[in-house]
Formats: sequence, C-alpha cells, structure tokens
Amino acid sequence: MKHNDCSDNNHCDSIIITGGCCEPKVVCPSNSQLNELISLLNALIIAIPTFFATPNAANKLILINLFNQLLDLLNLLLPTTEGDYLKQLVQSILNELQSPNTDLGQLAVLLQQFYSALADFFFSIQTCFAPSTLRLLFNLLTQLISLTPIPPGATGATGATGATGATGATGATGATGATGTGAIVPYASGLPVALVTALDETLSTGALLGFGNSLPGVLVGLGSIDLDVIGSPIQDFAFVAPRAGTITSLAGFFSVTAGVTIPLLSTAFIQMQLYRSTLAAGNVFTPVGTPLLLSPGFTSLTIIGAVANGIIPQTISVAAQDKILLVVSINTVGIDLVTAFTGFASAGITFE
Repeated sequence: MKHNDCSDNNHCDSIIITGGCCEPKVVCPSNSQLNELISLLNALIIAIPTFFATPNAANKLILINLFNQLLDLLNLLLPTTEGDYLKQLVQSILNELQSPNTDLGQLAVLLQQFYSALADFFFSIQTCFAPSTLRLLFNLLTQLISLTPIPPGATGATGATGATGATGATGATGATGATGTGAIVPYASGLPVALVTALDETLSTGALLGFGNSLPGVLVGLGSIDLDVIGSPIQDFAFVAPRAGTITSLAGFFSVTAGVTIPLLSTAFIQMQLYRSTLAAGNVFTPVGTPLLLSPGFTSLTIIGAVANGIIPQTISVAAQDKILLVVSINTVGIDLVTAFTGFASAGITFE
C-alpha cells in the first residue's frame, strides 16, 4: 500500500493498493479504524440479543448509538460499492430503530441483509490485513448471526373443532414384526448457520451440525478437521458408534433466512459431508463417503425462504467407537465467487 504519485490537478484517493495513478484497487481502513470496527462488532454481539430479549427504550438507545458510531466510521472511509451499500443498510436499521413502534420482524430482516453486506465488505478489504485478522472479523460476524433471534410470526386463527367420530371396533392383534437392524441419526442446526465461500478455498467456512445445535465458522478447505484447534467452548458435535456397522444413506435440507445475490455463470450448492475419526485418530476427522449436493443449486437472486434438499446412498463402514461428524458448507460451480449463505440446516443418516 502506498500514496499514489499524482500531480497537477489530479484529485486521487489517498490510500490505494497497487494500480496506476488515480486507479485505486482496494481502500484500506487504518489500524485505528480497524480497531474501532472490531470494538463496535463486539458491542453489537451483546446489544442486539439484549434488545430482542428486552426491547425497552434504554436498550434501544444503546443500539442506536452503536449503529450511529458505525455509520460515522463508514463515512470516514473512502467510498466503495461495498461500503456505500453497507451504509445504506445501517441507515435503514437506524430508521427502523428510531420509529415509535419498532417492528422486531422487520429489524431482524434488515440485520440479516446487513450481515450479508458486511461479509462482502470484509472480502473487499481482505488484502489489507493478515489472514488472522480476516478470520477474526468473520468469527465476530458469525457470532452476530448466531445470536440474532428470529422473532416468531403472528399466531393464526384457531380452526373450528370437528365432530367426534364413532369409536371403531378393536382390530385383531397383528403378527410381531421382524427385529430391525438399523437406526436413524438426526441432525439440526437450531439457529441459522452462516456458510462462507472465498476465492482462497482455505478461508471458506462451513458449520458443524449437531442435535439441535451447530458451530459455524469452521474452515472446510483444509481436508481434515481438528476439534482441538477450533477454539470454541462448544466444539464436539460428533456421535460415537456403539457397534460396528454401515452408514447406508445421507439426507439433507437447507432453508435460506437471508437473501443473497449469486453472480452470473455461477451456481452455489449447499453441500453436506460426513467426516470420521477412528479411536486412534482422536479428535482429527477426515471426510468419508460421497458428498451430498442439495438441489436445486442457487443462482442469481436467492430470496428468503428458498429451500434445497436431497438424499444420496452411502456405503461407509464404521467400527465400534468410531466418531462421526456432519459438516455443511457451500460448493460452487462455474466462475469462482465470494458469497455468504445464512439459513437453517438439517439432515439424517441411516446406520445399519
């Protein structure tokens, strides 16, 4: 990064990375501005769920002050497409918060759009900082996404009670069925998960799925996953096989909770992949079986409520005490793209 060497009456941006005179490529925040951004994100991680839990005037004022500080910070940066769009969303959030009767449902929708735009903004400045700084920013973003509640919709009208039917005669006792040989293991994310794909595949992140819980921000481009280095207080989402057997199928479902735009000539598929750790491998998991790509793939403008699903046969041998982990991520086809999906994920496997 350097100051561009322009002369005469050329009015050039003061901070650029590469490129010729008056042709800035990336506008970089200063270290003090970056530290202020990190501080504001940490404050929002506390203030947003607090306001949704107790939407009183005091908590609203705290949230308004934080978003005003964020808007002031963005206004200090040189204009970019990503930064300008982010400022528009911040202003929309402030307008909703400053209305006499704040609509929590509308606020939640605006926040999800804000998180998606914030991811685009981070990627636009990723060359300004070390990879560890970018990971910190995305860890803060995934915390914001996971801690922002989705308000329930209005309760529908109660339908009329139907007439009670006559009691039927007791049927004959059926023959005892054969003893089953298999079991179904369910998975569900609980809160929406954030899935991020980067041009550098080693920075792409997915989520571990558990039984009504999930852990986003897991690097999925490194081949294996080591639970000991994830760095979260909740990091074990694997189940232990009580006996030897075979995983024979994997089914999955994903529902989008924040709209996202996919570039032309690109398709984003939600991918679900099983990982296994043997007794000797400890907490290091490697992918096994065939990845499940949910259908349809997402192209162009993907709206809230869009869904994808699928099922695929598997033949994965499992020894007693092997551990099985399920990971959901994004797989892109066509032109490489940088994007973030947020939504509910659920899955199930059959174990025989």
